[in-house]
Amino acid sequence: MEITKELLNRINDELEDFYVKEGRVKKNNIEKQALTIIPKEGDKSVCPTVYADDCNSFEELLETIKAASQVKTPVFDVDEITSREYILNHLRACMISKDNVILEDEEVVYRPFLDMAIVYRVIMYHPDNNQIGSILLRKGMLEDAGIEESELYEIAKSNRDYQMKTLFQTIEDMTGVNYEEEFSCQDGPDMYVVTSKDKIQGSSVLITDLIQELGTSISKECYVIPCSIHEIILIPYDERINAENLKQLVMEVNATEVKIEEKLTDSVYLLDKSGVSKIA
Repeated sequence: MEITKELLNRINDELEDFYVKEGRVKKNNIEKQALTIIPKEGDKSVCPTVYADDCNSFEELLETIKAASQVKTPVFDVDEITSREYILNHLRACMISKDNVILEDEEVVYRPFLDMAIVYRVIMYHPDNNQIGSILLRKGMLEDAGIEESELYEIAKSNRDYQMKTLFQTIEDMTGVNYEEEFSCQDGPDMYVVTSKDKIQGSSVLITDLIQELGTSISKECYVIPCSIHEIILIPYDERINAENLKQLVMEVNATEVKIEEKLTDSVYLLDKSGVSKIA
């Protein structure tokens, strides 16, 4: 739903200890209308945000805002979380498409990679080590912390916090049901799902040294299917498989099954001894 000045005033009239401030936030592939919930008193360094686009009515939006305002947010030392040490120790690389709206901000730090781009986020943790959010790194932050983009890239390349399972194992993890025996005799290529250990931004494995090890453990060459920003699928190379047909499948799944905020690209890639390349 669209937030007008009148609607914003109505929301603020309903809140006692907080007020909301409207803004635009560039997410993966989409720009959203964001409402930041700010306390009238107390610490304001970390404030929850809700997105009006995700709500269908004023009542739903108001309830979402009220619920978010009651979530206790930790107090962060801004100097600490923007320091060189913290950034380098809490870094996460993220893959996006090269024409992503995020890159419209010229201050965003990124590195081109095929028809994609690598951006970097700093993960902020609650004291109990549960991830609660992240900061997209910009050039000014790196300059203040005395960090070069090349340092971020080398850390991302050496990351090994990923896992690979067969498609059947992945489905079993999600559903608790073992389908492997039922479908094991069915013709079709083996498929392996690769993601991060926390299943967030797992497609960044594409830029790591680990991707070669994973690929060669399956086959000398593998097709790479970008399921989303969170995971990829590796399929052992088979000359009977047409890359253009795979691309059509990827496009169809992206258009009908993948949320726009989670889409990576419509492309198909090949992983071999020379690395990852785009083939369709």
